[in-house]
Amino acid sequence: MGKITDIQKQKKNRTRVSIFIDGEFVCGLDEVAVASARIKVGDNITAEELKSVMEKSELNSAFERAVDYLSRAPRAKKEIKKYLSDKGYDKAIIEQTIEKLCMYHYIDDYSYAQSYIKSKSKKYGAYRLSAELKQKGIAQDVIDELLEAAPEDNIIDIARKYLRSHKSADKQKLKRFLAGRGFSWDSINSAVGALADELSSAGDDYDE
Repeated sequence: MGKITDIQKQKKNRTRVSIFIDGEFVCGLDEVAVASARIKVGDNITAEELKSVMEKSELNSAFERAVDYLSRAPRAKKEIKKYLSDKGYDKAIIEQTIEKLCMYHYIDDYSYAQSYIKSKSKKYGAYRLSAELKQKGIAQDVIDELLEAAPEDNIIDIARKYLRSHKSADKQKLKRFLAGRGFSWDSINSAVGALADELSSAGDDYDE
């Protein structure tokens, strides 16, 4: 390939360096990957050696981006994969990054789903939570297991809050609202029965 004639820190990204071979700029690399490979000015480097360092550099870059993305909010594996793919990383680098993130316990779909259900169940029912988690790439068996342990006992509070802000609501409107929030029909019918006295007379005769 040639001799490394210069290694310069990049001005826009101080964690990367520019590699010059035989006086010509060849590529930008992660500084840690270069240090790990013990590359220095004056070394002769083959195409295979440079390719290996480039792959390590890409992996380091992808990992740092993923960690930064995770620092903003918890993410499922599928979300991380899509994020890195949108940033231009190839499939092999993305898979290695996911493995590394799992190894460091930075991502865990089971724990993510647990936290998601705990947070969102204050507003939504099991059907909606299941659909949203499935869209995020969580395995259906994990979703079913966690939702089975999360009863829809929050439906009364949600229904009562709706009734306070919708004074003319009847049974039909309340049922439609709760269905839109993803609650099961059993839970909806139970809640409507429990709140019968709080419903307006407009819906007293309505039943399904």
